[in-house]
Amino acid sequence: MTWDPRQSRSGHFRPRVLCVDDEPVILQILRRLLEVQGFEPVTCGDALTAISTFSENPFDVVITDIHMPGMDGLTLMRALLERQPELPVVVVTGQGTVDTAIQALREGATGMLVKPFTGEELLAEVRRALSSAQMRYEALQYRYLSPVLDSIALTLSTAIEARNLETGEHCRQLGVLSERMAAVLGLDGRQQMTIRIGGYLHDIGKIGISDAVLLKPGRLTESEMAEMRRHSEIGAAILEVHEAMADIARIVRHHHERWDGRGYPDALAGAEVPLGGRIIAVADAFSAMTSDRVYRPALPLDRAWAELRAHAGTQFDPEIVAVFEQVVDENGDLRKLDPSLEGHLNSDTHVPMSANQELTARLAILPVLGPPATPAKVAQEACPVAPEGKECAVTASGEGCQIVIPAKGASDFKPGRRQVA
Repeated sequence: MTWDPRQSRSGHFRPRVLCVDDEPVILQILRRLLEVQGFEPVTCGDALTAISTFSENPFDVVITDIHMPGMDGLTLMRALLERQPELPVVVVTGQGTVDTAIQALREGATGMLVKPFTGEELLAEVRRALSSAQMRYEALQYRYLSPVLDSIALTLSTAIEARNLETGEHCRQLGVLSERMAAVLGLDGRQQMTIRIGGYLHDIGKIGISDAVLLKPGRLTESEMAEMRRHSEIGAAILEVHEAMADIARIVRHHHERWDGRGYPDALAGAEVPLGGRIIAVADAFSAMTSDRVYRPALPLDRAWAELRAHAGTQFDPEIVAVFEQVVDENGDLRKLDPSLEGHLNSDTHVPMSANQELTARLAILPVLGPPATPAKVAQEACPVAPEGKECAVTASGEGCQIVIPAKGASDFKPGRRQVA
């Protein structure tokens, strides 16, 4: 794996490398080789200067000779690892001190170079050390941040539901469905976590939509519809302020894109749409179609399945629709997955969904937004599956946001296109 210089954990555009050696010629060679490969080398001629330099600035990797006057490289490595346990350290040794280098590896060194070494060997070892450190960092991030992000996401999803009570357990359901689809696709645990939380938070941007638009009792104007569609961009902006949420923010931004490029906000098409966004788009539509809404009961399962399949290849990624069929059966129930996948999905890392009764009880203390006084109606829309005179179920699903409320009484209602955001 080659190292992408843009992935520096030190906060700099280029990964910073601290080079420590008592031979000026060696330091000069190291500097030259690293600079031309996009790294930012800093050189020190002794261990004490290296400790002082390290304390003042962050580094992504350290290369240190073992035998130096005063403090040796092994002692230097121990001192630096006390300050930054996950720091990748490459030790440099001569042929006669290989045993000492092996000791350094046992004590935490990431890699070893034996003099004389070539430029290719140096760069390969540095990239290997950086990649290994990145993988350890991501593993720790998944292990320790996953439960925290889960809890935060579930709390925020409750806030979303509080503003639009008709969604009920929709956000939680999306998290579970999306995670299972990611598992079937063979994605690793961190990617599954990212997609699961993306499902929880896919509509978090509705928090930034004004009540006048979000709860408007009537058809939205073009400008109001434009504001409603901003919820995906608002949601991404809320999440991307922290680097740990960057991938989740991309999913939230693009969960309304379409396979044929006619979605929003960026009109991405095909594989340009992030995989998590494509997964959530399918789970979102099916969940919405098969859930009760204030203006209609849940649609029949056979109708929802027919709509989902009819729009594979246009609105939805056909491969993802096929994966969804491996996760959910014709009766709308979760299929049993491979035992190894089920074991992971049921681990403590995943925060289970709360019961409907618990959610209802928590929302009961919030201001109640009563249902519309009259039943909502929708206009006929052309669809290859819908029976004549019936609405298109996928359009009816709204992929997460449905607002169809008569402005006055039912007798004043003029059929028009369903307001979908």
